[in-house]
Amino acid sequence: MNKKAGLLLAGAALILAACGDDGTQPSEEQNDTVEETEVVEPEENTEEEASEESAEETEEAEETTEVQDAEQVPEAMNGEASELLSKGEKTSFVFNEIGEFSIFCEPHPVMKMTVVVEEGAELSGEVDLDIADYEFSEETIVVAPGTVITWTNQDLAQHNVAFK
Repeated sequence: MNKKAGLLLAGAALILAACGDDGTQPSEEQNDTVEETEVVEPEENTEEEASEESAEETEEAEETTEVQDAEQVPEAMNGEASELLSKGEKTSFVFNEIGEFSIFCEPHPVMKMTVVVEEGAELSGEVDLDIADYEFSEETIVVAPGTVITWTNQDLAQHNVAFK
């Protein structure tokens, strides 16, 4: 029996040697495979950085849009008028010239307001006004030169902003 056990052990050793697995070290081929499939850990904060980059790109796009919009705002002048505005729509005009501007709604001429533009006025930059209940939200408003006024129609009826 000892002979049989010895032969079995010798046979098992030969089989293991032929397969390249002696139970200790991987073969060179296996080492190459291990190196090729090595796990590379992702950089830390990858998602955070991508999110920050996305936010920065969005901010830049918004800034560009704001600059373009400011450049595209028509100047307030006698004889000018906006398109008719449906509920929720807006129109803007920039007031560069010092003076007094009489404003009305073409479809509803009883709707009137006055914009006074003067140096040193407290209101400047951007001012939001409403059109509601067939009235402009301000009867008279005083603004500094360069102010952009934006009107938003809150009525179901269509209105516009027209200059006499």
